Amino acid sequence: MRTALLLAALLSSGFLAAVEPASAPRPLRAEPRGAVPAPPREASGRTALDSIVTNDAFLPVVHIVGASGVYRSDVSIFNPDPSSAAVVDLYYTEADTDGTGSGSVALRITPDLAPRESVTLSDIVGNPLYYNRASSYGLLEVRGSVPLIVTSNTYNVAGALAGTYGQFSPGQASRNALGFDDSIYGDLYVTGLVNDPNHRTNAVVMNPTGTPLEAGVQLVDSVGNVYKTVLTDVPPYSLHQLNDIFYQDFASSSPPQGGPWRLNVYVNLGNGAKVLCYATLTDLRTGDPYLIPGQAARP
Repeated sequence: MRTALLLAALLSSGFLAAVEPASAPRPLRAEPRGAVPAPPREASGRTALDSIVTNDAFLPVVHIVGASGVYRSDVSIFNPDPSSAAVVDLYYTEADTDGTGSGSVALRITPDLAPRESVTLSDIVGNPLYYNRASSYGLLEVRGSVPLIVTSNTYNVAGALAGTYGQFSPGQASRNALGFDDSIYGDLYVTGLVNDPNHRTNAVVMNPTGTPLEAGVQLVDSVGNVYKTVLTDVPPYSLHQLNDIFYQDFASSSPPQGGPWRLNVYVNLGNGAKVLCYATLTDLRTGDPYLIPGQAARP
């Protein structure tokens, strides 16, 4: 339902070449892109500051026993306010579960976070002090009475070698979630994806609202050809994961190996729902993952 309005917006804004349909693809660049000396750096104009500090953050958390060890998440919360204590509430909803009722479990950190105090909640999903789940993953919402900085590390323990393989995940601010918008500014972009046998890409769509989300996920090549669009439903305050996207969800479009690929993620149904997203790219040779948050085209 987005196509006609989206094409009109692209025609008027000059962005049409970036989203040409796959039926008339632009050829991929045959030779590597080079570089030439850039002009001297000029002073830039003042722009709005950006930060993950927020009263309402969303992030994925896990405690899952896998073939190569136990995957778990540690969540760190910092109260940067110099004078006010922070009341911090946590809401955890398992993946593909409606979080508006009993599907979400609420906890409050006690005592309140003092001004300039930090706390780390180790293994937040599996730890008996918190959610005490033997095997679970889902969406964590962190709400603060004052703005907070929320970060996490999801990592593998009890593997073949001592130590951990970790993946940083920021608490994504609810203000960065996008609603239904037929222009290019209604898309979140996950860039720099690689399609080859040495890497596995999982994509995750998060719904930070109390309304069911119908989201579109498009696979786009380096010159803007859309290979395939997948629609996915995400319950309120939950998330849904697309696994190994090049070999499962988008395999039927036969995306060639290489990259960089990107995902366009958007709200497909204008019912008040909003979307956040990310992808995890894992090097299968080492097990080393990294997370790429979806970003909007403007601040």
